Amino acid sequence: MKQLYFCVSLCILLLISFQVSAQNNFTINGKVTDTNNAPLKGATVFISGSERITACDDEGRFKFTRLDAGNYHIIVTMVGFTPFSQALVIQNKSEDISIKLNVKEIELAQVNIGGKDHWDSYFKAFKQLFLGKSKNGKACVIMNPRIINFSTKKGILFADANDFLIIENPRLGYRVKYLLKSFGYDSSSGITLYTGDASFEPMQGSPRMQREWNKNRFEAYQGSLMHFLRSVYQNRVLKEGFIINPIIDRWAPGSVIYYDARPLRFDTLVRAIDTSFVALKFNKVMYTYNPKKAASIKTNSAYPIQKQKTVDGGVTTIKLYTPEAVIDHRGAHRDFRDFLIDGKLARNRVGDQLPYEYEPPANN
Repeated sequence: MKQLYFCVSLCILLLISFQVSAQNNFTINGKVTDTNNAPLKGATVFISGSERITACDDEGRFKFTRLDAGNYHIIVTMVGFTPFSQALVIQNKSEDISIKLNVKEIELAQVNIGGKDHWDSYFKAFKQLFLGKSKNGKACVIMNPRIINFSTKKGILFADANDFLIIENPRLGYRVKYLLKSFGYDSSSGITLYTGDASFEPMQGSPRMQREWNKNRFEAYQGSLMHFLRSVYQNRVLKEGFIINPIIDRWAPGSVIYYDARPLRFDTLVRAIDTSFVALKFNKVMYTYNPKKAASIKTNSAYPIQKQKTVDGGVTTIKLYTPEAVIDHRGAHRDFRDFLIDGKLARNRVGDQLPYEYEPPANN
């Protein structure tokens, strides 16, 4: 009997070990060349939103190992060349890719009309809108601000940069390299739109600093889009504290919305693609993070309970812009255009971002 128990236990342990090893057993191999097929030694390659970054060797090759199945965006940069990005889906096999970089057209140095005072006022607005007004955002420091180019047109402030923005986030304990693709702020509507790719490097600090960073990281994670999408993947949306209600009437940013007070059942919105991906499909929803209230919800009404609310500091609205959002266990989704977000969550900016490697404490 003891021998049988030992054999069963051993089989279970081996099965668990196999599953764990299979989860991070994939590799992305690649080679970076110019348009003449010459290898580009030293080109920077990173996985957007993660801590994974490397440089190409003498033959222009790079490798990322021990990857889970998931959604990845590979970014390649090199001085004198146009940055390159490619979305990859690692599903059941490793990937080998070839990347060609195009020579960047020579750009004339930008003239800042209005002088230093003009640039300073633009930069002050940019910092708030890009890094955020939260404690985390206000604490961030852009170490190389003068690489940012500003311009205005019809009341819209535009910004871009020719190299990585180096951002130190002392509250979350990360040094962030951010490749800014585009930035625009419309002062008349108050709408800010920006796109880019971030690489995270954990900062080194004393045990006391590490404890403070862990505390702040967990606070930033709670109620974030990453937290929500991971909850969707795990089918734990309500259990994790998210109350999601369908919006009934037409919706526009900053307006009054009419919604069904019955929380959505996500098993009706999520389709399992395989063990690594789920597809989320909805129209427009209201998103509230309130663990205490979520734990007390027990309504089973079969009829809509219509209520109204103004989108304010405590409410977020999310509209799905693509046919469906494909999500992996890290909370990564395939298309950056998937969601249009307004309200509280929209005010979380670069200063509140965490890398996909982040895991909340197990006993939270």
